[in-house]
Amino acid sequence: MPKRDRKKRVPKLLYTDNRGIGWYVSYRDPVSNSPKKHRFGMIPENDARIQYHAWIVGHLGAEPPEWKPGRKTSPLPEAARGNGKDGKQVALSPRCLLSVALGYLQQEQTRVRDESLPRARGTISPAVFKDLRKHVHLFMDFLNSEYGQGALKRMILADLKITDVEQYNKALVDAGYSSSRVSKRMQIVKKIIDRAGRPEHGHQTLAWNWDSRQRYHGRPTKQKRLPTLKQIKRLLDASQPREQALIWMGIGLGFGPQDLSVIRQHHIDQDSYDLRRGKTGVERYGDTPPMVWKAIQAYIEAGNPPTTGPLFTTRNGYPLVHGRTNSINLWWNKLRKEIGEISQTLEGFYVLRHLGATEFGSRSGTSIGEMRRWLGHAASSQIADVYMKPVAPENRDVIEWVREALLTGKADLKAKSDRA
Repeated sequence: MPKRDRKKRVPKLLYTDNRGIGWYVSYRDPVSNSPKKHRFGMIPENDARIQYHAWIVGHLGAEPPEWKPGRKTSPLPEAARGNGKDGKQVALSPRCLLSVALGYLQQEQTRVRDESLPRARGTISPAVFKDLRKHVHLFMDFLNSEYGQGALKRMILADLKITDVEQYNKALVDAGYSSSRVSKRMQIVKKIIDRAGRPEHGHQTLAWNWDSRQRYHGRPTKQKRLPTLKQIKRLLDASQPREQALIWMGIGLGFGPQDLSVIRQHHIDQDSYDLRRGKTGVERYGDTPPMVWKAIQAYIEAGNPPTTGPLFTTRNGYPLVHGRTNSINLWWNKLRKEIGEISQTLEGFYVLRHLGATEFGSRSGTSIGEMRRWLGHAASSQIADVYMKPVAPENRDVIEWVREALLTGKADLKAKSDRA
């Protein structure tokens, strides 16, 4: 019976004080299948790792697998526990990188605010902390892959080389992350390094200049392709009053799925709306376009929504966005398929916000302050470059149609060929 092919084991770099062995690897001889040791001796760890990587290439006959960012990472709290032979907890040195990373996360956790309370300066939401924690784990996981599991308990800031940071940066780019996401992850690395300079971690400093590292940038942000006039008309024509209200609020107010999930009837009337976003704490109010109010009234008359709860709920009475469920996206995907479109020809529901922002930003006399209130986040010169500019020729017909419909409350859904 033929032997089952097994994945070739990668020997790990180990260390022991017994008999002056020092750094070594245990492996099986490929010819005799007998266990053997390859010793590197009582040398500094960095030198041992260099020799180990050179030896492992010859042993495997190829380069070891390259680290790639993944969703599953080494959890820091568990890694902080000692893994001695007796199973007892081993105290961490306050100077080691694991202690520094844990200290940084503990400090950030003190800034997490209760989502039911208004945003205060210097606080972050639980979702932001969860994302930040994932970034820290990602970098620690990379170091574990480079130096071996448990290396974070031995490494101090001086052991972190400029090439480690550059390789991590390049691995993020090779994984296909956008430029903004790569930049955010590298900022976390810098914060961990800065944290090591605190007194409780021994006033550690880098042995090299952070600004001298080679930088790698992720893929550029893909330019949003606005829907065509024909697509907008077909979307509205295929929708019931409830879905039409969702579409017009996406276009006319810039509401995304989360906004539509929390809005209530008292947040909007015929003259104005007020939905100040807890996520950013930025003003979010303005005039209600006639078409938006007309669509909401048609939905209320047809659907009899609850007067005390959210304006829109699922069929079972749940919020549109709850947990990992986003019923807006589920409905949008079905509607897109119904009119014969795919994601490559018509993007997700959020593209309606970009369409509305392009229309609002191209109005004469629109200021950055007004654009900021409409978007619900901090507008900058970058936002002005995206939205507050003349409309591109290929989008002029849909922008003009949307503007007229919003301001007059009338929308002709028939194509020119149909009227002829």
